[in-house]
Amino acid sequence: MVKKEYSKLKALSDIASIDIDLPFETILQNILRITCVGMNANSGTMMLFEGDEKVLKMVASYGLPYNYIELVNEAREKAGVTLTSSPSGVVLETGKYYLVPNVYEEPRARPWMHLAKISGILSQIFTPMKRGSEVIGLLNIYMAVPYQFTEEEIDFVMIAASQASSVVQNARLCSHLRDKILDLTDYKENLELNLKRSETRYKEIFENAHDSMYTYDINGYFLDVNKTGLEAFGCSREELIGTHVSKWLTPESFKLFLDLVSKIYKGEKLQQPVMIEVICKNGEHRWGEIRISLIKEGDKVIGTHGITRDVTDKIRLEQQLIEYHKKLEKSYEELKETDRIKTEFISIITHELLTPLTSIKGFTELLFDGTSGQINEEQRKSLEIIKRNSDRLIRLIRELLDVSNLDKNKLGLQFELVSMNDIISRAIMDIHPQSKTKEISIIQNIPQFPHIWGDKEKLMQVITNLLANAIKFTLPGGMIKITGYEDVNGLNICVTDTGIGIPPDKVDRIFDRFYQIDSSNNRRYGGMGLGLSICKSVLEKHYGSIRARSSGKGSTFHIILPKLVSQSGRILTTDR
Repeated sequence: MVKKEYSKLKALSDIASIDIDLPFETILQNILRITCVGMNANSGTMMLFEGDEKVLKMVASYGLPYNYIELVNEAREKAGVTLTSSPSGVVLETGKYYLVPNVYEEPRARPWMHLAKISGILSQIFTPMKRGSEVIGLLNIYMAVPYQFTEEEIDFVMIAASQASSVVQNARLCSHLRDKILDLTDYKENLELNLKRSETRYKEIFENAHDSMYTYDINGYFLDVNKTGLEAFGCSREELIGTHVSKWLTPESFKLFLDLVSKIYKGEKLQQPVMIEVICKNGEHRWGEIRISLIKEGDKVIGTHGITRDVTDKIRLEQQLIEYHKKLEKSYEELKETDRIKTEFISIITHELLTPLTSIKGFTELLFDGTSGQINEEQRKSLEIIKRNSDRLIRLIRELLDVSNLDKNKLGLQFELVSMNDIISRAIMDIHPQSKTKEISIIQNIPQFPHIWGDKEKLMQVITNLLANAIKFTLPGGMIKITGYEDVNGLNICVTDTGIGIPPDKVDRIFDRFYQIDSSNNRRYGGMGLGLSICKSVLEKHYGSIRARSSGKGSTFHIILPKLVSQSGRILTTDR
């Protein structure tokens, strides 16, 4: 039973861990495969609402003929019914799961009865996939025999559907975000291309006197303007000549213009043009980069000459780019929030599982100790199995809790002066029953280390995890060595085994979360691939490190923990 429950827990974890960067069809296939394997079911399908009209469509199948979805649609059209006339319609109306213990006794399945026969479908469970209270689709699992689904199986499929809903929504959001990024990239490239073309065009205009060109008197009244300038203002020459420059500028731009003229009069040389906002005759606002020079007769200034390049399109394009950037940031924050919800879900469900398991373990120990009455040897062996597997499942759940706390940066380390010698000795003592069962000898060759600053329980967890890993992957009769030395870098601890070793191409990945060297369903060694990831995180919180090496036969894990250092940089020692 424990193995079955762990399999379902692992399946839920696998669904939550699906890479949303994969193709959408692959994501749906992975969800169905994991759920069907977890239920020991032979096949399944997924339905989703698609398009602006939100039409329910069957979008993926598993364990069924390659053209099953096409056959379903053909049967629907032939019968003149909609997909929601099947049991899926009941799920959409009620928002709850719907059981079909025997397809041949379900009237809603009549249009598709022949497909059930050729596909080996005899019982079904239709489960809603929800986003809040809204049903966004269905996750359907099929059995090859008439079947009464248990409450545990229904709960599993409901949770799997909830996980699948989050994954599907995240995948859709990620796909939408990728499309937006691609659109933004294309837009940026087009923008840069247009800007380059615009700059080339403006340069040609400037060199050929086609930029807006003006002359003002010393009081700021227009004396003359070229054709391009008139077109820019949208007025005739008579309407512009003799008017004051302040009439055609916003108040802020007029202040910039006066400041610019003042600097020019003082002889300052400005390397960059000044941006001004012009008010055209029709009220339209346009932007230009203006350069000004003085008009002199001998040493006397008689006026001002201005050349303005219209950059309105550039300003507007840059503003659009800023708006796209804001939208991109908003989409990213939404994606982070979705990931936070997924992490919170893992934390909640592991807490919910840990409470009943702790009770199971406690009452098992009471029975095992004879507190509730005498038990015979056969019962004691059975209780030992329950107790051992309860401990294993509780350890796996606590690993998930540690991962959740790491994600939320709430590992809760309690630092104090600790002795690594005591921690190693205690870990060897705790792991002794496992090594004794496999007749594996553990040899310790550790010098007397100085005390360090650390969390005793978390460092104990690191050493215990490494020893448990070494025992797991070492054949009976093998050997494990724990050695250590002290150098300028800190305390060095090595755990070496004579086990099966690590393939060279896998060494760099074994510290990744949920990574398994052998991830097949029939793998020989259990575990969720969290132990080494947690070890790495705990050691990094201690400003330490861990690395692994393997020559193909046996493995060595090397830990470095820093020594105590004073503010002056001197290594501190403690009582040995």
